[in-house]
Amino acid sequence: MRILVLLSVVGTILWLSLKDFSHAFSGSSSKNPVRVLVSGATGKTGRLVLSKLEKDYRYQPKGLVRTERSARNFVKSDNIKCPLEHVIIADVTSPTFVDDLSEEENDDADKFNTNGLGNLDAMVICTSAVPRVRKRSLVIMLLRAPWRMIRGNSIVDFKSMQFAWKHGGYPEKVDYHGQKAQIDLAKRLGIPHVVLVTSMGGTDPSNFLNSVGKSTKMNSGQEGHGDILLWKRRAEKYLVESGLDYTILHPGALVDTPGGREEFVLGVDDNLYKLNHGNQSKRRSITRISREDLAELCVAALSVGKGKQCSFDCITLPTSTVSSLVTMATTEERKDYGVHDRRKKNKSIDTINSATTSTTTSVATTAATASTTATATTVARKSAEDALTEFLELSITTNYDA
Repeated sequence: MRILVLLSVVGTILWLSLKDFSHAFSGSSSKNPVRVLVSGATGKTGRLVLSKLEKDYRYQPKGLVRTERSARNFVKSDNIKCPLEHVIIADVTSPTFVDDLSEEENDDADKFNTNGLGNLDAMVICTSAVPRVRKRSLVIMLLRAPWRMIRGNSIVDFKSMQFAWKHGGYPEKVDYHGQKAQIDLAKRLGIPHVVLVTSMGGTDPSNFLNSVGKSTKMNSGQEGHGDILLWKRRAEKYLVESGLDYTILHPGALVDTPGGREEFVLGVDDNLYKLNHGNQSKRRSITRISREDLAELCVAALSVGKGKQCSFDCITLPTSTVSSLVTMATTEERKDYGVHDRRKKNKSIDTINSATTSTTTSVATTAATASTTATATTVARKSAEDALTEFLELSITTNYDA
């Protein structure tokens, strides 16, 4: 009798285990995964985007890399499980980039140059010019560091540093012509949705980043070597006017800290940047976002942004900081916009975003966004998909005339 009971218990456990395994296995694949091409896949952000897509059964990603050497190193890396046949080699700055990748695959093509771009559903563009500090400039900065310390200044003076561009890929070449070529490729291949990662600060020509790598000498032959944010902005406008569905992300300063710890805060027209850095700002928190959180937003954009045309700024902040921003803005705007009335509050959001770009407006815009993307301290952090969904429901649009 005991043997029969034991066999019955063991049988039940085995049945439940097989049932759980079958359920888990069925959820690990998709009959029709979304086929996504990620460019700049060997970069810090592109690598994270590709890695997250590989772990999501809804997607089937391919990586676009610049050289055969980078492709070999890419497939050998421990944190990427991308098979060789899912790696595409092409230089986005090549004059023949679009024609090379949109033509039919040759039978004798090298295994590293396999086309494999048929029937793509989306493209995530993560390519960007990468500045490097000139060695001479770095030495001078180190020599001046003691004197700066004596005078009470910061040791590092970024504005005095000189930069060059990695692989000769200056902003006009990579961030405009290179991204423009990728958008043209999407149109040629019939890819309906493009997710483009650019940068916050594109509305301000005087932003420090525009001076990086820019020659101050006349007739230096380095036109296009600076103004990285302005070239990115031009590429954005090209995408906006392309007729494709698009999701454009303007992240704040990118940091390599772990993601998933802070709240997503989304906005438009650099209002988040102005809030933190404006002359009249009461707060001095840095507008930044971890690359991991940015990658999560890119993946969310593939589903939430499908069939839409949207552009937004994105940073993350501690919950306590977000709550204080909401309190500050709602206090300032309560008399004019009646934020206690939900209908008036929604109306105030549209009014605020169509108004001037003063500091007060920036605060109100950020708070209106934060109130929908941030959670209370007792509630779990919203996912990127939830934060982006709620933001898009506000129907706030980016002003590309700014």
